[in-house]
Amino acid sequence: MIDFWTRLAKPGDSDAIAALNDAAFGGPDEARIVRQLQADGDSLLSLVAENDTGLVGHIEFFRILIDGQPVGAGLGPMSAKPGLQKSGIGSYLIRTGLEELEDLGETIVFVLGHDTYYPKFGFEAGTAKPFKAPWSGPHFMAIRLAPGGPASGTLTYPRT
Repeated sequence: MIDFWTRLAKPGDSDAIAALNDAAFGGPDEARIVRQLQADGDSLLSLVAENDTGLVGHIEFFRILIDGQPVGAGLGPMSAKPGLQKSGIGSYLIRTGLEELEDLGETIVFVLGHDTYYPKFGFEAGTAKPFKAPWSGPHFMAIRLAPGGPASGTLTYPRT
């Protein structure tokens, strides 16, 4: 594992976050999504991992409406610097982000991602199944952070 620390993203990080996402995903789509979430005020939590070389990771959590109410959160995109992927950066960002969201009173977080990666953090397709979303299946998962919150409903994602 490499040495790094995490902190809340700052407005001055946006270009470095975009470059990190472009490098990690091989194109501009995820950087555009992060910028749109920030610009529209839909970002709930944006964390970066950094070390002496600069940013080495980023995770974005955003607001999801459930039946029109702002009571859900989404995870993504998440990135780690190429060459440092699978070094624990992403795992640490996910765990830290979920703890922060729980402290903020969020009860449920959704993700569309790898069905062999996200379950190790507690995400399950079965938790997401009662919710109507633009997608479904084993890659659409959710985690309950606390009791309460909606058990089903229609999800509305931010414009991206």
